[in-house]
Amino acid sequence: MLRDLNVALRQLRRAPLSAAIAILTLGLGAGAATAIFSIVNAVLLQPLPYRAPSQLVAIWEANAEKSLPREPISPVNFMDYRALDRVFADAAAWWRPEINLAEPGNDPVRVRTIETSGNLFSLLGVSAERGRGFPAGGPLFSRDRIAVISHRLWRQYFHGDPAIVGRTIGVNEGQYTIAGVMPDGFHFPDDVDLWLRLQWDMSQHSREAHFMEAVARLRPGVSPGDAARELAALMDRLGRDNPSTNKGWSARPVPLLDDMLGYYRPALFVLLGAVGLLLLTACINVASLLLARAGARGREMAIRSALGASRGRLVRQMLVESLLMALAGTIAGTAGAMLLLRGAIAATPVSIPRLEGVGVDGGLLAFALAVAAGTALLFGIVPAVVVSRTRAAEALNESSRSSTSARSHSWNRALVVAQVALASTVLVASALLVQSVNRMMAAPTGIVSEQVLTTNLQLTGAAYRQWPAAGQFYAALLDRIRQQPGVVTAGAANFLPLQAGWRVSFSRQGDPPPRAGEEPIAQAHSVSDGYFDTMRARLVAGRLFTRHDGPQSEAVIVVNEAFARKYFAGEDPVGRRLVGLPNGIGPLGRNLMPRGTPHTIVGVVANIQQVPIGQPMEPAIYHSSHQFPFSAMSIVLRGPDTAALTTAVRNAVRQTDAALALGEMRTMDERLRSAAAEPRLLMFVLSAFAIITGVLAAVGVYGLLMWVVNDRRRELAIRLALGARPSTLARQVTFQGVTLVAIGVAIGLFASRAAGTLLQAVLFETGVGDPVAVAGSAALVLAAALAACALPAWRASRVEPLDGLRES
Repeated sequence: MLRDLNVALRQLRRAPLSAAIAILTLGLGAGAATAIFSIVNAVLLQPLPYRAPSQLVAIWEANAEKSLPREPISPVNFMDYRALDRVFADAAAWWRPEINLAEPGNDPVRVRTIETSGNLFSLLGVSAERGRGFPAGGPLFSRDRIAVISHRLWRQYFHGDPAIVGRTIGVNEGQYTIAGVMPDGFHFPDDVDLWLRLQWDMSQHSREAHFMEAVARLRPGVSPGDAARELAALMDRLGRDNPSTNKGWSARPVPLLDDMLGYYRPALFVLLGAVGLLLLTACINVASLLLARAGARGREMAIRSALGASRGRLVRQMLVESLLMALAGTIAGTAGAMLLLRGAIAATPVSIPRLEGVGVDGGLLAFALAVAAGTALLFGIVPAVVVSRTRAAEALNESSRSSTSARSHSWNRALVVAQVALASTVLVASALLVQSVNRMMAAPTGIVSEQVLTTNLQLTGAAYRQWPAAGQFYAALLDRIRQQPGVVTAGAANFLPLQAGWRVSFSRQGDPPPRAGEEPIAQAHSVSDGYFDTMRARLVAGRLFTRHDGPQSEAVIVVNEAFARKYFAGEDPVGRRLVGLPNGIGPLGRNLMPRGTPHTIVGVVANIQQVPIGQPMEPAIYHSSHQFPFSAMSIVLRGPDTAALTTAVRNAVRQTDAALALGEMRTMDERLRSAAAEPRLLMFVLSAFAIITGVLAAVGVYGLLMWVVNDRRRELAIRLALGARPSTLARQVTFQGVTLVAIGVAIGLFASRAAGTLLQAVLFETGVGDPVAVAGSAALVLAAALAACALPAWRASRVEPLDGLRES
């Protein structure tokens, strides 16, 4: 082996340019593969840092009849799920309140918070770093105001106070005692910094209210499929026993890691497949390079064979050379990739779960070694076999190169076809993503998002415990905002576009009461006067809210077009009345109109996208915030200067109530862009892989044709001497290259269709056979092939007959 290594090093020094090109090509593929694997390893393959993580499942509810595929759960339903002790060892649930954290001497801040059942930490198997946390084995809810904070919040907001446990903090209008600090990096369920003890009995709530999230622990030996069957049987029974609230509803358990990853799971598999194709293309490219040297190596190997070397010995020698190049390429590529990866992760515009765990570990090193060994075998075996099969007499005869050359040509043509097929597959996938992202960005939202700034507020304190005071506060705040310089219009809403409102049942006045479980439903929103004007929502019929639509006037609502089409098809909904609308939304909002008051539809607005992009529009009812105030509202302002709008809202809040904390300020454009941030990131990375793979394939076509021209110089010289036109020879060379490319493109398009199931999971309104993406990708590959054919074709047409005959 040492002798083989010594010979391999001499061979690399003898052809330094070829060695450098091979190592660079392999480094590119190996580096990309290692970088993506390190992400996949940290995000997908590593178990969650909880006790027996494979037993953890999230629970979601769904209603296919109402087109609700993934809904939060009802708290009363949750208590029934938790009672399925044959499949669940335990279950915890939480909801997400809007929280202001106020400390003496500090400005109030908004903190991402959940109010959770007391068993959450024990269910996950995670203990507090400081303090006891929630009492172990205690009840699910408690009137004790206990809080647990994250390590990050302890460090950043409380400055690492060593006496933090037992300290009292102001949370909204209440005082909570800090019972613990969680370990560094723990933010379950998603970037949470404050966990509050649940204050109310879930069994005393409503089955109709779907607003909680849940995680359960399966008993040992129980699979998610077993739990799904038990849940299905339970929901069937609940649907019969409680048709008005449970008919048509189902529940399903989802492995917790799959639930946390969501879109990223199929996206990472797509990237892993694409980088695998890139690495394979790099190996084929290097194999083509080594085959181009097969003629010269054939003579060398024939001499060694004549001196007694066995065929296996010769193959081993060439594989050692390949392994040396593969190791050099993998080391260089992996080192470069890991250096760049940290910067790339820091610049990533989206929050990918568990991405902070990316790093160098034993698994990554083992993968890099496997890449080196695998690539060495992939690109080294074909040249080694071709060269080792050269007969000694044939190779030593300088006038006879036909056999080795023919075998090399045959293999190289096959490798070029494979390269083009791989490049076409990746290019089609990236083109489909480009189409998908473009369609997502162009999807109608029903608003004009330019020049709109958004933020949010949560009212706290004794002054707002009476609901009319909440409505009066937002009315006064909006009046002050509108008076600020740079503000064109302003309004407020409890849910912004792309956010779903509360889904409530109702009935039309005068209609027979609907049967239990068949009540019509719609999203319920509360918006101020000026909101639709600020969003530039189009008024279809009737009027919008005014400041005079208060609790002392007629109860009025505005509905969207989807509502009008579904529940008033062929009728004019303006002037019609709805009954049975909710009297309140828990502690979050209160309808100030007397219970049972009919609400008159005074207007119809064009559909606003009140669900994530890609989901169908839902019927929506908009209440006036003067009649149905909420404690937490989002403020929207329109104006040409974002900085002026930021100053305006801050000044107005300070003048109205300086003790309130403003939430994050973002333009509406930023919110819409963030909805497409995940597929856009995948598109950029996949497009980069497609470009690299395409360039390598084009280089392969170019290398093959240049080799063909050089190998056929004598033949071309004779044909020119006998009167052949130079243009004819150029066309023949070009035709040979384009034919191989066309075959590769056809195979690549077929392969991309075969991978359709994986691709479809990350596409938006784009099929895997999208004609624009497929035709565009094929045209791009063919254009690159023509460009790669140009120089070899020109060289073929410029062969001097006399020089060509002399070289032979």
